[in-house]
Amino acid sequence: MVTRVLTIMILLSVACVGPAFSQQVGLTARTDSTNFRIGDWVFLRVDGTVAASVDTIAPAVRDSIGPFEVLGITRDQTKPSWIIRLMTVDTGTVFIPPVPFAYTVKGDTTLHRAYTNALALNVRGVPVDPKGDIKDIKPPVSAPWTFRDFLPYLIALVVLGAAGYGFSYYRKKQREKLAAYIPPKPKIAPHTAALNALRELEEKKLWQNGQVKQYYSEATDIVRIFFERRWSFIALELTTDEILHHMRQFPESEALWNVMQPFFVTADLVKFAKHIPTPQENENELKWAYEIVRGMTPSPATVEEEQERTEEAVHAG
Repeated sequence: MVTRVLTIMILLSVACVGPAFSQQVGLTARTDSTNFRIGDWVFLRVDGTVAASVDTIAPAVRDSIGPFEVLGITRDQTKPSWIIRLMTVDTGTVFIPPVPFAYTVKGDTTLHRAYTNALALNVRGVPVDPKGDIKDIKPPVSAPWTFRDFLPYLIALVVLGAAGYGFSYYRKKQREKLAAYIPPKPKIAPHTAALNALRELEEKKLWQNGQVKQYYSEATDIVRIFFERRWSFIALELTTDEILHHMRQFPESEALWNVMQPFFVTADLVKFAKHIPTPQENENELKWAYEIVRGMTPSPATVEEEQERTEEAVHAG
């Protein structure tokens, strides 16, 4: 109690002595009320009387004023008046000490100081229900944006633009390769190789052992490679939308359209959108892969026709 009284006397003495040493500057601090709730914003208004000889003047505070945190400072450009937004977590009688202001006089580089008067506020606490939910007293304070705040976004925008251009150029080159691409003749039939790969994938039990993303990647890669060897286009280089668009030209895909779409879309969600599939979805993915490969397996007569066309092309060349 004695310490608090001494503090009050010192603050009041500083406030009284301040104007005696700063004849050129007079500062008066006030608030709209003296009663606040803990966490409330306190708008401290400082009105100044400044002599004509004063060149510049500004509050000489940073993060705090006594037990109060400084949230922001704004100045009225038409007159020497400032609003300092404060907040405290102390309760009871809480004092705002004299606020220091720094100023310079025309023709003098010496930095002078002037002080406002001290203020006593009554800050009451907030009743807390131990069984209730914890809530913020005040929402987060939105600080004004500066060019430094925007700079990372501008850099990111430039990087994204460059990456987009590079990706567009890469896709253009890939399409040029696609037009002239002639896949190597596989040693075994594409559907046979795909079915063997699916059986091996099933035996690995990847999703059962927690390797879900790897499981979907291998399943879709097997079907993509099957498309490459069966239909002679670079399926591994295309997105899901491009593959589905490309497959529309083949009559065999019509009966399997309701299988191909969920097969690729579910895999994309797992690989890129952090989707956690259910055990049923995991089982469906392999089931759909088998249906796609078996549904697009050519009949023996079709295989013979394709081989004959290939041999005729070789002899003609």
